[in-house]
Amino acid sequence: MRRRLLLGFLLFAVVAMALLVIPVGYTLNSNARSSTLVALRRDTSALATVLANDIGRNRIGQATRVARTYSRTTGRQILVLEGAKTLIASKQSQAGDQEIAGIVQRVGRVQLSGVIPRSSIEGAQYYVAMRLPLDAVAARRLSTVILVVTFPVTVVTRVVHSNWFNLAIYGLVMLAAAVAFGFLLSTSLTRPLRNIGRAVEALASGQLRVRAPVDEGPEELRRLAESINAMSSRLVDALEAQRSFVADASHQLRTPLTALQIQLENLQEGDGPITPAAFEPALSEVSRLRWLVESLLELARNESREPLLVPVDLALVAQSRVAFWRPLAEERGLTLVASASASLEVLAMTGVIEQVVDNLLSNAFDATEPGGRISVETRAVGAVGELHVIDSGVGLSDEDRHHALQRFWRGRDNHAEGSGLGLAIADQLVRLSAGTIELRAAPGHGIDATISLQRV
Repeated sequence: MRRRLLLGFLLFAVVAMALLVIPVGYTLNSNARSSTLVALRRDTSALATVLANDIGRNRIGQATRVARTYSRTTGRQILVLEGAKTLIASKQSQAGDQEIAGIVQRVGRVQLSGVIPRSSIEGAQYYVAMRLPLDAVAARRLSTVILVVTFPVTVVTRVVHSNWFNLAIYGLVMLAAAVAFGFLLSTSLTRPLRNIGRAVEALASGQLRVRAPVDEGPEELRRLAESINAMSSRLVDALEAQRSFVADASHQLRTPLTALQIQLENLQEGDGPITPAAFEPALSEVSRLRWLVESLLELARNESREPLLVPVDLALVAQSRVAFWRPLAEERGLTLVASASASLEVLAMTGVIEQVVDNLLSNAFDATEPGGRISVETRAVGAVGELHVIDSGVGLSDEDRHHALQRFWRGRDNHAEGSGLGLAIADQLVRLSAGTIELRAAPGHGIDATISLQRV
């Protein structure tokens, strides 16, 4: 991945530099040629004025010295013609050059300028040709006097080549800087990825305590590392819960199985007649085993349920469950009432709240003596809707309330009926609905089992 990132960055840098350097190079080249002609036209006009003054006064020697001095200092060649007569020539080969002769014949009232592709002077030449601005007296004495100034194209070509060379050096330096930057960038990206990959490999090999670094790389990689660590933590918690669950389940199943085995062995070894009453202890243990297995299966099914939350009216649930349980409450001499608001909608899984309330009412019935009172209440507390199942039973200590939601917990009386999974199932279902369940001390005595869920 690092190599691909570096190559991709380098390719991008090459394309970007080409798109920048090539247009700049052509612009510089065009400017070099055009600026050469502009300077040549400007200098030719100035030189023409000087030479016209000397030639008009018949100071040819002075004009020749001026022309040759200008030629030496600028590298330009000077040719002054009066008709077919050469007045001044910085190089004798100029006078007989056919291209220059053709240019002289075309000179009119304005300057001519351009490039002589082939010349007897020094190859291709830039040129400017114009008439000398003679005064009236000199013009009557002299015919048309033409000034031709040439400049080698090779000089400008060397400048052009120098520009391209400098741009090439600039491009290479920038590419080297881009490669260095790309190397640092790819390293900063791939190092945390490699570390995250090593952490994932360690997790895959069973090293569940390994964590990915969350302080390296850009924000996206840090969030990825945090997500992997969170997943690892949940996996560790799930495996520990599974091991604990298997250990507890094995222990809880062993007790009724042992009791059942003893009962059957007693029946097998008994000398007297076997009556239906002799099977009652064994049947009781079988019933306990069936209830325990069904509870374990429900816990396993709930673990794989997809938590699809829908609006549920807590007040309606409270009223319907109280109406369902009221005949049993009257049979046991208990007072069961509902204190519910008109409507209190919360988010929960379909059918979950009814099952949880039934579980809490079943526990409340078992904990409350005849003549006691059980109430089911709903309350709105800010953004949370609460359902309370309050009994007037014997209650639980603070420590017992803390452990009551754990699996297989049955209080200090280990011989109490039940699997010890009812409240654990209720807690699991409420958590799947993004809520909480809490056992609080009721006023006076008893338990206030509180379900809290997010309001719609």
